[in-house]
Amino acid sequence: MKVLVVNPPWPGPGYGARSDVRWPHKRSDKLLEYPIYLAYVVAVLEKEGIDVRFIDGVVEEMSISGFADAATKIQPDMVVLECSTPSINYDLLTAKALKEKMRNVFIVLVGSHPTFFHRQIMEENAQVDAICRGEFDLTIRDISRALLNEDDLKRVKGITYKDENGIRVNEDRPLIGNLDELPFPARHIVKSDYYRQGTFTGRLSTTMVTSRGCPYRCVFCLWPRTLYGRKFRFRSPENVVDEIEQVVKDYHIDEIYFDDDSLALNRSRILKICELIEKRKIKVKWIPQCRVSSMDEEVVKAMKRAGCHYIRFGVESGSQKMLDIMKKGTTLAQIKQAFDLCRRVGIKTQAFFLFGIPGETEGTIEESIKFAKELKADSAQFAIAIPHPGTELYRICKEKDWLRYNSWEDFSACNSLIETDNLSREDVENARIRAYRKFYFRASYILRTALKIHSWQEFKATTKSAISIVDRMSFFQRPSR
Repeated sequence: MKVLVVNPPWPGPGYGARSDVRWPHKRSDKLLEYPIYLAYVVAVLEKEGIDVRFIDGVVEEMSISGFADAATKIQPDMVVLECSTPSINYDLLTAKALKEKMRNVFIVLVGSHPTFFHRQIMEENAQVDAICRGEFDLTIRDISRALLNEDDLKRVKGITYKDENGIRVNEDRPLIGNLDELPFPARHIVKSDYYRQGTFTGRLSTTMVTSRGCPYRCVFCLWPRTLYGRKFRFRSPENVVDEIEQVVKDYHIDEIYFDDDSLALNRSRILKICELIEKRKIKVKWIPQCRVSSMDEEVVKAMKRAGCHYIRFGVESGSQKMLDIMKKGTTLAQIKQAFDLCRRVGIKTQAFFLFGIPGETEGTIEESIKFAKELKADSAQFAIAIPHPGTELYRICKEKDWLRYNSWEDFSACNSLIETDNLSREDVENARIRAYRKFYFRASYILRTALKIHSWQEFKATTKSAISIVDRMSFFQRPSR
């Protein structure tokens, strides 16, 4: 049994940020996320004793035909393709190209988009043999077992597939209860060298995930509803720090990005993780995503001592009205307190803002821009709300007839697809550009940033971030109306 796990090609212009990306998009710079969940799939299959290969068609800048040729040389029995909404048309073309070259290969799709549209995709695309719905690590393993043993797929939970009688929708697979049972991601086959982000300052970085699921109910959030659920499931501190030790010792990693929805959601756990990092004398820098409501002085100081040098916060808006509409569950006071605390302790911060949720006005946008400057974050991102299929936002916009798009490709992270009486699509797109200009093109911000550069690595990271900002302001053009 031979399995090929793939981040499939996403033809240009630009680079397709799909794998391990909550809002898949195209970008002009090659700053891509580490495909951590595919690395887990590879590790699970290797633990099962299965011959598994990995190709990142985006990083290797492959065309669909070039990828199909490369896959044919491997001659896999099964191919696993990670898919997304804006790339789905290319993903299906890739599956078709594989079938044309290898008629008997078994093709499986994973990801939010095929999870949400599983029956429709199976009905309309003969080249797709199965879809994993939701969390897919162990589902891929069970499909491999069934194919290897020539068993019926009807006992594999969490899949939609075809048999001689038509399309079958098996019962859902329960979410993984004990994440410590998963092997560490297969970094020996899914290399870390190729994946960088603008805020990274280390020489060699990687991504880790220490928990899955989010109990909060933000209307725009995709993964809790389609992949990893609302139950917060977490690995033990010992298991997490064991992996930190492994990546530092075996792969010479000097910076880790924790891509949990919120690393510090369980207070006692984050304090224990920090304690163990210090106790084992592990020297590594790290960057997490956190909720502002999880921050207090003890937690922030512990994170700083353990190597945390940058925290990413989903602020989303500087308007309390919009935060409530988004169901964010935070307040402006909590946000400001978290940023002030990090600044006092000496941890840099990044603030994420989101424009265009129905209810947004020019007034609430200006509140957000003003608030972004008041926070004195070290960096900020201003995104447009994309109503991805599977989110509450998508359901609302469909019901209200607020969605405007020509194809799934339009669901890119810088295109406005929502048209309401308050704001046109052009209004939202222009607001994003205006926010970047007002935040970054200030003498006070430029001086403050320059004074924090103390090494060549920090200079390079700052330069990359600046280039990435210009990219966000100029690369994307609106789809034709």
